[in-house]
Amino acid sequence: MADLFSRTMNRGTEGLLTLTFRPDELYRVPTDDGAAIALGRYHARGERRHAEPVILCHGLGANRFHLDFDEHYSLARYLARAGFETWVLELRGRGLAGDAADFTFDDQAEHDVRTALRTVVSTGAKEVLWVGHSKGGLTLYAHLAKNPQAPVRAAAILGSPFTFAVQPGLRTFIQRVEPLLRLKVIPTGRVTSIALLGAPPGPLSRYMMLADNMEPDVVRRALANVPANISGGVARQFARWISTNRFTSYDGGVDYREALADVRIPFLLLAGSKDLLAPPMSVARAKEALGGPVKFLVAGRGHGFGEDYGHADLVLGRRAPDEIFPLVEAFLSAHATRP
Repeated sequence: MADLFSRTMNRGTEGLLTLTFRPDELYRVPTDDGAAIALGRYHARGERRHAEPVILCHGLGANRFHLDFDEHYSLARYLARAGFETWVLELRGRGLAGDAADFTFDDQAEHDVRTALRTVVSTGAKEVLWVGHSKGGLTLYAHLAKNPQAPVRAAAILGSPFTFAVQPGLRTFIQRVEPLLRLKVIPTGRVTSIALLGAPPGPLSRYMMLADNMEPDVVRRALANVPANISGGVARQFARWISTNRFTSYDGGVDYREALADVRIPFLLLAGSKDLLAPPMSVARAKEALGGPVKFLVAGRGHGFGEDYGHADLVLGRRAPDEIFPLVEAFLSAHATRP
């Protein structure tokens, strides 16, 4: 395992909107292809009730704060309080994992996921549980498609679009931002500069969050801390998926959907009822490809929830800690074993 980070790395100047990242242990781990990931480890609070640790993976253009926001809105810390050991994964090219560069989604799905699994299993676990939001779920799909025997026991996937054919306006948006796709690094992290103003009006904000389902202060702190730059290679690969409605490797040689039939582990698929980026139909489409048991839920008022959910608010919505987090914990607990 890589050397433990100095704790002083977590003690930067705390501004009005600044979040802190203070897991019990913090590692920067090299990948097989020369990049690195970061992993923050939370030990179970109180009695450890489950043998399998949980790895939590953020989405596109996001970082470690996505699923470990603060004491109230951290899914990682919620699961630790429920008796799980949790590991917050930060993929290459952002934050503590290193500077952004031009790499592909395939690099992250193959090498970053493999490194995270290997690191966590090296602590004594035979298998892990996975929680991924948006691209954090897609990276697991792609990894398992090529490595169906990877040591993952079960996975909860939140707002991960398995098809891009049902999202209104998405292809038009990709066409409009085509010049940006030529860059080696797309500076989406600059969104932090407008954090004090809250969510900007326009379609991009509506795709990324249902701001009415979030506390205004949470919106501002999310904009100030969560955005990360996107590799041009990753963006071009997503653009190709949107244009062709195929979920393939960068060179087109691997169809990730077709290969998932050999993946037999249980999945929880959770979709926001008003998520424009990953509407329920697009999330549910994964049921047709996965070879194991799948539980599918729609988070919305018409399905027994107190609010309708969008994309980012699946984890940062004002009711998410009371409505979404317990569902994830219950699913993982049902598929975990005793230590």
